[in-house]
Amino acid sequence: MVKQKGNIMDLEAEVIYNGLCCYCGTCGAFCKEYITYEHEIPVTKKKCYEIYGACYDFCPRTSFAPFVVERAVFGATRTDNLLGYYKGDILTARATDEGIRGKAQDGGVVSALLVSLLEHDEIDAAVVSKTPDNWEPEPFVATKREDILAAAGSKYTQCPSVSGVGDAFEQGYKRVALVGLPCHIQGMRKVQLSTRFDVGADRVKILIGLLCSETFDMEMLKNKLKELGTSIEEVEKFNIKRGSFIVYTKAGKEIKTPIKKMRDCVRDACNYCYDFAAEFADVSVGSIGSELGWSTVIMRSDAGEDLVKRAEEEGVIEVKKLTEKQIEEVRNLASYKKRGNLKNIYDKTDLVRILNMLVEPEMLEQFLGVKQ
Repeated sequence: MVKQKGNIMDLEAEVIYNGLCCYCGTCGAFCKEYITYEHEIPVTKKKCYEIYGACYDFCPRTSFAPFVVERAVFGATRTDNLLGYYKGDILTARATDEGIRGKAQDGGVVSALLVSLLEHDEIDAAVVSKTPDNWEPEPFVATKREDILAAAGSKYTQCPSVSGVGDAFEQGYKRVALVGLPCHIQGMRKVQLSTRFDVGADRVKILIGLLCSETFDMEMLKNKLKELGTSIEEVEKFNIKRGSFIVYTKAGKEIKTPIKKMRDCVRDACNYCYDFAAEFADVSVGSIGSELGWSTVIMRSDAGEDLVKRAEEEGVIEVKKLTEKQIEEVRNLASYKKRGNLKNIYDKTDLVRILNMLVEPEMLEQFLGVKQ
């Protein structure tokens, strides 16, 4: 049966020491007195005596009920099992501002949307990840255009982004946007929908999710770069396109390697994630499916749809419908992630209990003789 209550010791036993921690920052975002992060895992240096802890309640890896979240956030459940619930057409878009596009990873859509929200005073802060020279991303509370552009671009390594929401709240911001990977979005949704703990999560007004196959362990990535004849200090930008991992160096060199050769760099916890398309965000954005210099955009909530449509009407972004062939590319990668990680998930899962029946999760469909 799904355990509904736990404390910090349960979090450590079930998630951290079980190799499931995705380093999203949700557990420590609103409990900084007890939880810090070292070597990309939560660390508790002070004894906590809570019987039921917010850290356990908020963590997306203790439990996550996708259909419950969809009904609560979107008012309906998915009809697309691979991409989740969405509204209208799946789009391809890019920023019209060349200054934004010049700084951005692909089409600059995320940066353009955030700048528009700030300039229209619809938010007073945006939580993003910012990378110093060592390429180890940190949560950053952006409050102006220059902040947004300084944080632009994909990192491909993990960042405890939700802890930046805690920072924004401490700094007094009341209308916050969060940009995050699927795990960050799941964590923030759990915070927003918690019935046990109220940390004022209604101050987070918009969640922009980034499409994600996996993130890389920093030390393993550094070693891989050495194999490729460069170093983390020389990197200007990373990208993934058409099955290749691409490294752009500050000296203007472009290095390509098949993405399958990067599998040994993937963080362990990513092997248990089934969400490629940031399925629980207000709007999801990524490069897969779009041509170079454009971004794929999936509108999910009313707020996300309104944001994208207003940005188009105001000329902040230019938009086209994604073709069926391009959408299939997105779906194929989502399917690849779900299928690829399903065995890993089964291996970590205890027997499923339905009333008095106990059965291995991978055998449930066979036992019942029905398609789940």
